[in-house]
Amino acid sequence: MIMFVGEGIGKTVIKANRNTVDGRLKTYETATVGVSGNDFIAKGISFVNFAGPKKQQAVALRSSSNHSAFYRCAFEGYQDTLYVHYGQQFYRECDISTIDFICGNAAVVLQNCSLFARKPLPNQKIVCTAASALKSTNIPFHLFL
Repeated sequence: MIMFVGEGIGKTVIKANRNTVDGRLKTYETATVGVSGNDFIAKGISFVNFAGPKKQQAVALRSSSNHSAFYRCAFEGYQDTLYVHYGQQFYRECDISTIDFICGNAAVVLQNCSLFARKPLPNQKIVCTAASALKSTNIPFHLFL
């Protein structure tokens, strides 16, 4: 049981630029922050992967944490920004800014979250969820293009 408490979105920022192009890494390995322990909580933190739109997969946060919760956090990147890898996860009042939002295989609830779409490159498309990323959702969430 670990908790990260920051000063707020944009004030407490954890950032990196790991990606699948430069490092020949797997998507799982590109995370700016990877959480594996159960019962993880984060509040008031921005998780950023600034690798850019040409670098393909570049995860801001990867959560393999069962019973994890994120409150008023931001996730910023370009592709596979939020990797909900495993477990049951809860996100409340979070912001996700990217062109390819959420991927993974967790059971996820997004409550009052905002999705901000960045302008993709000419050969890219905006994708909110990939494959089985969201097994359950608690609407409303807001998509801003």
